[in-house]
Amino acid sequence: MDNPLYRQRAIQLREELVSDYFILWIWDEALGATGKPGQFYEIRALSSMANPQTVHAIPKLFKPISIYDNQGGRIGFMIKKVGPGTKALSRLRAGDTLELIGPCGNGFPLVTGKRILLLSGGIGYPPLWYLQKELINHNQIYWMHGGATGGDVFPCDEIWTEDGSIGRKGRVCDNLRQNILEYNIDTMYSCGPQGLLKNASQISAEMQILHYCSLEAYMACGIGVCHGCAVPIGSKEDWNYRRVCKEGPVFNSAEVMWELI
Repeated sequence: MDNPLYRQRAIQLREELVSDYFILWIWDEALGATGKPGQFYEIRALSSMANPQTVHAIPKLFKPISIYDNQGGRIGFMIKKVGPGTKALSRLRAGDTLELIGPCGNGFPLVTGKRILLLSGGIGYPPLWYLQKELINHNQIYWMHGGATGGDVFPCDEIWTEDGSIGRKGRVCDNLRQNILEYNIDTMYSCGPQGLLKNASQISAEMQILHYCSLEAYMACGIGVCHGCAVPIGSKEDWNYRRVCKEGPVFNSAEVMWELI
């Protein structure tokens, strides 16, 4: 989106999930008409009715959070409590206020009539949830998701955990080649840690699969001003830096210069 807008919106509902994950829901029909799967918002806690004394301790920087769901204006942000920014968000309840800038970045290209594999790890799950809702009526979809423990995984077709507490033991890419062959996959979408994306991109390149990946990067501004999230995109003969927050976060994985990241 060329000109993401600043807004303040009240939280309509807070939904608790497993472990440190939760969802904040807002309502805005205008935003619901513009957001696309793969886009994100820069969000920040403005105030907390439950903890008003913590307002001055709220981090200065916004946090980039992908759109988890969009139901005609009922917009959800699935968040994992990790650092100061997400911990401030975790204190919010219904009635508290969010600051939002967005929607930001580009979205996943939507296709029809394809055999699709979705691949996610940890907090890479939310944008693919929204994506699969847009794809499921016009494509065949198989979804693989992985995490460190059972607290990092959510509903999908095939679950992997590093500790083996739920699903298969190992990393989510361990069975990727076999599934591409078994399900005759021709298109893949992925989101998750850089190591997962790099591994998946090597496999998709070897097997000549069209692969769109959503990159994670540290974003200071989130709107393309600071260039702190730039990554090398192109080929060895012709490449340039592109901003994850502006030209991304979704890129064709074949164009990402993984060896330089």
